[in-house]
Amino acid sequence: MAQLLPPAAEYVQEFLHRSGSLAQVQLLSETAATAQDAAKALGVSVSQIGKSIVFGNSEKVLVVVCCGDQKVDSQVISKLIESEAKPLRADEIKIRTGYTIGGVSPFGLPPDVRVVVDVRLHKYFRCYVAAGHPKAVVRTSGEELVALTGALIDSVAFNS
Repeated sequence: MAQLLPPAAEYVQEFLHRSGSLAQVQLLSETAATAQDAAKALGVSVSQIGKSIVFGNSEKVLVVVCCGDQKVDSQVISKLIESEAKPLRADEIKIRTGYTIGGVSPFGLPPDVRVVVDVRLHKYFRCYVAAGHPKAVVRTSGEELVALTGALIDSVAFNS
């Protein structure tokens, strides 16, 4: 019997299927809202968790996906957006991405939202990213993540 998914996680699953991916959204019994939570629940290293951090300004939104043990370099992000970029607040994230904080998926974003994947995460054959809900994840690869989102690959994070 198929697992019932929350609406946003179902939306991610439908996006994946429409895109030709065989990846399956997985609903965890525990929260995966932080990279540490997801790694613990999945039994993998924190570096295998692709955390999504949403930056923006009044005109542009950028979802940065990097390894869970990295920190985003805000100066690099500001250069990519071509003006000062700041992490968005939870209410802005919901309005501008359609996802709630803790479940922001790089998949199925509005067309005006750009995605950047850090070079380190791009190298992973197996990684996990949020799937629209704080308990939903999807296993993918760095290459598939870029292919399905049209993401830019750049060195946007550093090890913390």
